[in-house]
Amino acid sequence: MAVHKRKRKGKVSWYYKFDAPGSTRDERRIIREFGFATKGEAQGAEAARRIEEQEKAEMAKAGSPIAAAPPKTLAMLLNEFFQQHVDVKLAPKTIERYHEQAVYLDAGLLGMPITEITPLHLNREWKRLLESGGHHRHTKAPRPLSKKTVRNVAGVVSSAFRRAVMWGLAAANPVTNSEPPVPRKCRGTAITVAQVDTLVEAASGPWCISLFLEMAMGLGARRGEVLALRWSDIVNGRAVISRTLSQTKNELKFKPLKGHEDTEERLAGVVQEAPHGVLGRDHLTYQDGVLRHGVEAEGVAQEAAEL
Repeated sequence: MAVHKRKRKGKVSWYYKFDAPGSTRDERRIIREFGFATKGEAQGAEAARRIEEQEKAEMAKAGSPIAAAPPKTLAMLLNEFFQQHVDVKLAPKTIERYHEQAVYLDAGLLGMPITEITPLHLNREWKRLLESGGHHRHTKAPRPLSKKTVRNVAGVVSSAFRRAVMWGLAAANPVTNSEPPVPRKCRGTAITVAQVDTLVEAASGPWCISLFLEMAMGLGARRGEVLALRWSDIVNGRAVISRTLSQTKNELKFKPLKGHEDTEERLAGVVQEAPHGVLGRDHLTYQDGVLRHGVEAEGVAQEAAEL
């Protein structure tokens, strides 16, 4: 059995483990991955990984990745799609989301040849995801996924099939004629100045939450853009927004705004510039429409990331 249960500190998770293609008793290479919430997720990831490793082995035998056999199943197509496009061309947060959404797909669908997948197969998958595609965090029992999440999953599959059509691996994109759910549109509502004041006064959480809300509403900027501001961005009494802050499971980093060619800077490089590189908790004042700080400051990157 390749999928196993793991219990540590009272928490149950699943992992898979299998021998890599070509392993022998003398030279055994084990492939494993941990941290899956359910057995089904681990099985789906294990099936996709087996196909990936088999494809790598075939490429090694062929002697050239260019001459390797093209992907035949949906799992192989997604793997190629991630390698050729997602992992090298998209932003870190987008890459993380694409991989997370692909995990929801059924192992049976992943194992199907891409030329045999029809809109009907995909409609069945969208229905399954809506009914029981997720799981409860504590009980791990199946639960429905939201329409928005299912549509995002459909978007990942559609993007992969568009690449398959471009690469000559499929004649058409079956997602186009399927019927993924349409999420309900949320209507934006403007709030009054009095409501803004009430919101700021009632805010609870990190010590900087009130300041954060005031800056967000005063600048009309996105959350990541506000969190990325440094004192050096205050120029002649104006806040110059040239970057945003992006958080993934593995890192917290600055990235340029869309359409800008500014060089990315790692958060660690900014923290080292304290006391003038990051917002400080002490000696923080707002005078004459400009944020000002004193000599003493302390890093708030971790607390800001938790907002």
